[in-house]
Amino acid sequence: MWNPSLTMKYTLLAVAAACAFYGCAGAKIAHTDVATGAYKPKAIYVRSFIADNAPFHGHHGDSVGEHKIRKSLAPAAFSKALREQMELIAPAMVVDTDEQPTSGWLVESDIDYASAGSQTLRAIGGPLGLGHSSVKIHVRITDLDARHVALNDKDTSKGGSGNVIYEFDVSGGSSVSGAVGSIYAPGLGNPEEFDYKNAAERVYYALSIDPQRYGSHSSTSIRY
Repeated sequence: MWNPSLTMKYTLLAVAAACAFYGCAGAKIAHTDVATGAYKPKAIYVRSFIADNAPFHGHHGDSVGEHKIRKSLAPAAFSKALREQMELIAPAMVVDTDEQPTSGWLVESDIDYASAGSQTLRAIGGPLGLGHSSVKIHVRITDLDARHVALNDKDTSKGGSGNVIYEFDVSGGSSVSGAVGSIYAPGLGNPEEFDYKNAAERVYYALSIDPQRYGSHSSTSIRY
């Protein structure tokens, strides 16, 4: 006789085992070009782009006809998610392409690749990673006050006015979360908003000092 609870148990075990080998939904810093140790900006300005020829595949939106609309809105969606995370560091706002702030940090991002995967394949073989979503975003952060210089860069890397203080790639996706989903993945829903928010959160983690407060104690007393 079919036992739903037993089936769910084995499904979760399969997902856990796959996570151990392949990693679960979320995002990571895939590569870093520039890192200066800069922190405590006065303000943060966010601006995102996606090239016309950037690969944008999979089930974006609720129909094929919506695909181009979702692609055109991708920079705005990621900028919104990134602003929400950057506000945890300093006052932040999204700026248009024709706006040029003069102080603080300018956080620019290019969505290099975005695939929403396949809902059908996630339903069939999610624990194996079938139909998973994926995203790759290039992030460049410029100190508009030019207070910081990249390590080992005597000429300083420049992006607009100011010095580039951080430059790195963020990659992520739903991985093997499949139809089950999680707080980081939509299961059989649309994954793009999850992927953008996961990537934005990873940018915040990368630029913060102990953002998850590892090792924090509720009491200063030492117990033996």
